[in-house]
Amino acid sequence: MESIANNEEAIRKKIDESNDLVWRQRATPTADYNPAVIIEAAFNDAKAINYTYGIARSTLSMGMGAFIITHDSALSLKLITEAYQMFKTLNDKEWMSNSLLTQAIVTNSLGNHEDALYYAIKGIEFYENDHHPGLQEVAMAYYVTGTVYKDLKKFDQAEYYFLKGIENEEERSSWVGRIFTGLSNIYNVREKYQEALDLSFRSLAILKEENNIIGISRALNDIGIIYRKLKQYDKALPHFYEALELRKEANVPHFVLGSLIDIADTHVESGDLKKGLEYYLKAQPLAEETAHSARLATIFLSVANLYKLLNKYEESILHFQKHIKLISEINVKEKEIKITDLQNSILAEKEQEIERLKNVELKNAYDLITEKNKEIMDSIHYAKRIQNALLASEKLLEENLKEQFVLFKPKDIVSGDFYWATKVTSSKFKVSGSGGNTQNPKPATLNSELFYLAVCDSTGHGVPGAFMSLLNITFLNEAIVEKGIYEPHLILNYVRERLISAISQDGAQDGMDGILICYDKQNGTLTYSAANNAPILVSGNKIQNLAYDKMPVGKGLETTSFKLHKIDVKSSDSVYLITDGYADQFGGTKGKKFKHKNLVELIQSYAELPLSEQKDQLDSYFENWKGDLEQVDDVCIIGIRL
Repeated sequence: MESIANNEEAIRKKIDESNDLVWRQRATPTADYNPAVIIEAAFNDAKAINYTYGIARSTLSMGMGAFIITHDSALSLKLITEAYQMFKTLNDKEWMSNSLLTQAIVTNSLGNHEDALYYAIKGIEFYENDHHPGLQEVAMAYYVTGTVYKDLKKFDQAEYYFLKGIENEEERSSWVGRIFTGLSNIYNVREKYQEALDLSFRSLAILKEENNIIGISRALNDIGIIYRKLKQYDKALPHFYEALELRKEANVPHFVLGSLIDIADTHVESGDLKKGLEYYLKAQPLAEETAHSARLATIFLSVANLYKLLNKYEESILHFQKHIKLISEINVKEKEIKITDLQNSILAEKEQEIERLKNVELKNAYDLITEKNKEIMDSIHYAKRIQNALLASEKLLEENLKEQFVLFKPKDIVSGDFYWATKVTSSKFKVSGSGGNTQNPKPATLNSELFYLAVCDSTGHGVPGAFMSLLNITFLNEAIVEKGIYEPHLILNYVRERLISAISQDGAQDGMDGILICYDKQNGTLTYSAANNAPILVSGNKIQNLAYDKMPVGKGLETTSFKLHKIDVKSSDSVYLITDGYADQFGGTKGKKFKHKNLVELIQSYAELPLSEQKDQLDSYFENWKGDLEQVDDVCIIGIRL
């Protein structure tokens, strides 16, 4: 019996030594041993003799391994939670705290900083209550808590915990190098760049002594970030690339992702847009693979920006759409997680802690929702900037039209309605008079100066409508500028084909209604083609709705060619290009729709006024008609005199 007991004691000692080795080496990882093999053996031995403490320690180490080695975050958190419950059963407060602090590390690395703060604060209590388990564990606890506060941008609290962690620096805990890295990050944010560099190089030296590959890569990356802040890109990039290679060798995709993004950011800041785009596109699949949604959303937005700057508008729109969709998903998911975590906390904690956690969590949830809403709104405002940049500029309209006004009132921040113009010189333009035109306009002369103006209503409004408007503008520009198609009806035919090919393969009927006019300055002729919207001509005392095709630019019941029309205009005549938003607005004393007929009469009543005054009158009338009711659609009216 005594020999059996001695043998079991020896097995327990071996299990504890294995767990202690792996626990120590997590601070200074090396490649001269295999932690997964060691822990698997320790776990099996502990199970064989029903050694609960050994099983719990091994389970915690396997949780760390799942995160660091196999990158399975879900399994990691599951194993850490199981270990915590076993330590709780044993009433082992030290290892309960270590489990919570490990959970804080994993959760924080995944970007869930608020949850990580809860685990860190609960975990560090043991080390702050006059317990002295060892310098390394104390430094670890303060490092983890300081790091979470830093990532939450609570820099004063972060500095407090980091400094507590190096109070006994002369005893050289394995965590000191990492703590110097954290302090460097804080000084960097405070724009104390020289102090930040000194701390980073100090950290780098310590971590190199310990052969801490991950720590070395972190210090190198931080040095690169500081040099980038100083706009010393020639110094920043070598540090980023060196960190990237170390992280690839160590097979830590979360850190590789960070390096790729930092390299991309630096190339963009230095003016090398193509190189920046190359590294963002390398980072994108890795962000998807590691399920790092926040970084993936940032990558989508950065790629969208670069494609726009590189004049690749379709790719820009695609990535911007991905950004908006992912940000919305993150917002909803994190709100659900917050509610669930709060409910679980209420069930698990004492009544006094419940109230404290409730207040903390609700505030954090509110702050998070506010931040995510701001991100969404910032993205939508960015979309507005893109859209406004593609609309017809006031200068272009003034240069090509004798007199004009633009009444543009999006329902939301961005709009499905748009107005677009371009000017080309053509030696190919020939108006054939075919396609239903009975007035047989004259052919344009060689080298005609052609001015195009489109007023269109894309499917939807708000963000979906804006995406469609950007796509429609892209295809209009492609038809005229790139493909050299100059007749309005053929341009609309081309845009319809592109829309159906691009987005209507699944039966969707997205597209636009609109009017496209072409003014040949040399010949003084005005031709147009119209889809579901009629131009309005005011000549003298007469006003008329001009002809149009009753079909959209997009997939519809009709597939015939759009018709080409000519407008005979005199110098005093006015032409109005409209969408249906004004006429569809509800308002007045009875809350009824305004209707197209009333809009025509209203335009006629203002026809003798200068166009600038007509705009003000139309705008004022619209607002008075709408009153306190919500605007139902985007509004766009353009009046012109040639």
